Amino acid sequence: MENQIENQENKVKKRSKKQDTIEWILTFVVPIVLALLIHNFLFTFAMVDGTSMLDTFQSDNITGVSRLYRFNCEPKRGEVLTVHYDEGRKLYIKRVIGLPGEKVELKGGTLYINDEPMIESYLTRIDERDFGPYYVGEDEIFVMGDNRPVSNDSRYVGAIPMDYIYGKVIFVAYPFNQMRLTNKLPVYD
Repeated sequence: MENQIENQENKVKKRSKKQDTIEWILTFVVPIVLALLIHNFLFTFAMVDGTSMLDTFQSDNITGVSRLYRFNCEPKRGEVLTVHYDEGRKLYIKRVIGLPGEKVELKGGTLYINDEPMIESYLTRIDERDFGPYYVGEDEIFVMGDNRPVSNDSRYVGAIPMDYIYGKVIFVAYPFNQMRLTNKLPVYD
């Protein structure tokens, strides 16, 4: 009888350890795995570092980035994306200017796409230096910063392969007084 009671106590202890392990996994491991999955495949945040996107974004703005964009990647002119310039981990926030197969050129501060002038109402700083023509490859996009005189963009690093798109900037989260959606595309004339 004493042996039977001892066996039941051991079973209770084992079950208790098993329950503790399951509770620990549910409390810590599952949320961490979910957070990593969300970060890698659904949504993340990116901080603006520098002045290349003035006046649309200020340095140190924290933006919300949709990672789902990569799975249905059909960039539109005017969208603001986070991209890599190489296979490195640094992200750049830039505006889509040229689409696959297009010719991009800057003359006297005016952007031309396929020889048609574009009026970019969001620009407050124009770069008078001429650039191009540059022909965007079939699986690439041409990106530029809104603060053209200081932006390190496709004029210097070339077009960005679609594989280097990290996500689409959909809102400014911080500072709170600048919180807004950013997914409305500019109108090009």
